[in-house]
Amino acid sequence: MEKAKQLSVTMENVPGQLERLCRVLAQAKVNIRGLSVADATDLATIRLLVSDPVAAQKALREAGLACSTQEVLVLELDDKPGALEAVAARLGAARVNIHYIYGSGDSGKNKGILVLKVDDVNLARQTLA
Repeated sequence: MEKAKQLSVTMENVPGQLERLCRVLAQAKVNIRGLSVADATDLATIRLLVSDPVAAQKALREAGLACSTQEVLVLELDDKPGALEAVAARLGAARVNIHYIYGSGDSGKNKGILVLKVDDVNLARQTLA
């Protein structure tokens, strides 16, 4: 489990915006390692884990895209039923609030990767260690 800096970008919810964001990052030689898009009617919030958060933030700002950073936890779990339940139970018992989660699985490794935004990253790390 590791701490990571996540970038959040709010963009108008219209065709072509994701391409624009990806182009800016590609031109800055920044790799996207995790992605979540939450839409509202007119706006979308794009959350990103990237290979170089400092370079990404600089490139996005230079392209006129406002972004913010948040500290998140990146957790590798066994890809099996109940794995997330166990994490949620331990965090709940420690009174750590989970704001949101996104992730993916890798069936070849039988592992899943979760990105967790919690109200207390240090307590969450202690609880899950």
